[in-house]
Amino acid sequence: MEETQQTPTESRFKIERPKKRGTILLVIAILILSLIAGTAAGYGEGVAERLSAEETQIHDQLADQYRMVEEDISAGRYDAARQRLEFIISHNGDFPGAGDKLAEVLVQMAITPSPMPTLTPTLTPTPDLRDQQTIFAQAEQQFAAQDWTGLMQSLDSLRKKDPTYMAAKIDSMYYTALRERGINQILGINGYDLTNLEGGIYDLGMADNFGPLDGYAEGLKNFAAAYINAAANWDVDWATAVDLFRQVAAAVPNLRDASNVTASQRLYQALLAWGDELVLSSDRKLRCQGYSVWQEAKTMAGLDAEYTEKFKVIKEECDPKPTKTPTPEVPGSELPPEIPPTP
Repeated sequence: MEETQQTPTESRFKIERPKKRGTILLVIAILILSLIAGTAAGYGEGVAERLSAEETQIHDQLADQYRMVEEDISAGRYDAARQRLEFIISHNGDFPGAGDKLAEVLVQMAITPSPMPTLTPTLTPTPDLRDQQTIFAQAEQQFAAQDWTGLMQSLDSLRKKDPTYMAAKIDSMYYTALRERGINQILGINGYDLTNLEGGIYDLGMADNFGPLDGYAEGLKNFAAAYINAAANWDVDWATAVDLFRQVAAAVPNLRDASNVTASQRLYQALLAWGDELVLSSDRKLRCQGYSVWQEAKTMAGLDAEYTEKFKVIKEECDPKPTKTPTPEVPGSELPPEIPPTP
């Protein structure tokens, strides 16, 4: 068979055709990659912008909530403020001031007392339908008249009707009413014929929830508690009773309980009783301590005939009179009798 001969032109075309096709494919590939890269870049920028917009929106919402926290605190709505702050922190733990503000709110919630509990009456009382201003006006009149019990009843009505109404002012009025009524009960003055130490201590303790007590009220509360403690040791532990009554009598000598016996009178009686206990001891040191205890009682109010005699006996043992040492006579020390002059 004869071989078919190819012309130079045909041979040239067959060799160069593959090179042209490869160039075209390369160009297409480059175009496709460029499109993909551009699309990816555009998508990334879009995602970043969207995330930034979302963050800005969330931050604005949290800022709005924080502004409302301040409004809640001013109105005394501490529980609502707490919920808002917890919401803010759950979305952004580093939100400026949120942590400190939450701590402040929790402290306020801890020191803001609930309305004073009252006994449940047998009959359901008619709800007080007067508006807040009317009740508050009555409370101001009671404050001026120093009707502390009536004032607290009015404040209770206000707080039950609207806990946020003039919260700071009402807290201040509660404090004053409880402080004054507590002092009056402890001293038995201004409408209290008899003292009520326990009731006064309770009122002053409640006042301390609204604000720190001043030095006088705090001291009176502590001395009333000391009087009660001393009385509890009466005829049980005379040493403790005497020690406590000494403290009370030194600061508030006329403080008394419902028995109407003052701290000074209690101290005197306790000294006599403690002395009785000590002088019966077999230990001379304790007996002489009893002598000192009776001496203290004697300086306060003297001793009756019975204790005067007992005191005299123990005094001879613990504080005997010094015995005079006789002066020896020196022989020849006596002077001769004086001779009268000769007239």
